[in-house]
Amino acid sequence: MRILVTALLGAITLLGISCEKSKDDSRKRTFISMKLDNKVYLSESPKGTIYVPDLTDTNPNNDYPKMEITGQSYNGDQISLRLVAPALPFTPGVYAATKTGNGMLMMLASTYTTLTSEGSADFFITITHIDNVTVEGTFSGALKDTNGSGGPRGTRDGAFRATVTQISQ
Repeated sequence: MRILVTALLGAITLLGISCEKSKDDSRKRTFISMKLDNKVYLSESPKGTIYVPDLTDTNPNNDYPKMEITGQSYNGDQISLRLVAPALPFTPGVYAATKTGNGMLMMLASTYTTLTSEGSADFFITITHIDNVTVEGTFSGALKDTNGSGGPRGTRDGAFRATVTQISQ
């Protein structure tokens, strides 16, 4: 009898543990990740800021909405993605670096190198989802060294998810 009770209690405990709901926090995780020259770069908890246009002054540089997603890797590498839109709200779609204001800037701490997508015909940032709280998407293309040394460096498998806040310019 004792063996039967022990077996029943064990079975009930096992079923109780296996039916427990798991907490999925993967959608809450924010990051910027990419491959550059076959090396993976990862920035956890980047900041996303949407700058609302200011049409009340004479400065034409703040008359359109801008978004900036910035992060820092564990090695101190700075990553910044910049996007512009003709009007709010930002919408899912492709934002090419050939349009002024769109692109990526990366500062590599280990080599004191600054890379930019400025002037790149094949660098694209794609917003796949955006709402009032988060923005997520992908990016890829060629970056060039601002010092002019070396050829273009390709980014692959770029992805981001960031919490965004909206502020005035």
